[in-house]
Amino acid sequence: MTDPAIDPAVWRERIAALESDAVTAAVIVQCDLAWLRPGLLGVRNDVDQAVMRAQLCRGDRLTVNRVVLHSLPVESAAAAGAFEEWQLRMSAAALLLCADGRPAPRIHRLILGGDQSSAPIPDMVEVLDNGDWTDRQRAGLALDIIHTIGATTPLTGYDMDLDGPFGDADPSIYM
Repeated sequence: MTDPAIDPAVWRERIAALESDAVTAAVIVQCDLAWLRPGLLGVRNDVDQAVMRAQLCRGDRLTVNRVVLHSLPVESAAAAGAFEEWQLRMSAAALLLCADGRPAPRIHRLILGGDQSSAPIPDMVEVLDNGDWTDRQRAGLALDIIHTIGATTPLTGYDMDLDGPFGDADPSIYM
């Protein structure tokens, strides 16, 4: 079962727009905790794959900014596991794109204040199509947060343990 606040059909339609040559930028916000529920795993995977495919095919002509949570405001074992796996996958995908010399999506982790239990912006996919945002106000909200110093921190390969269980056991693997 999916979350009623996140309409999979709308997300899939909007994310499909990344393939259009008329689209030069996208802002994707996925901060709702519903993204970590099993019912939305398929949609979350579809979004991740569409972003990766768009960056592979049109990376030099497309700028993608993604906003996800930096850390979970509430802890449950299932949500924490899904959160870790998702961040690891986004980080690994970005590293793979960079290793191939392609631009990767910019992943901004939103830092919630101590008293915040949810993001101050709605989840969205907004695209810049022929110079016009699909929803200028919503895209502006996300871009304002991205450009506010201290509101986000980037997700990079340095943040994730991509070495595996034996990476630091034998330092010669780095030579």
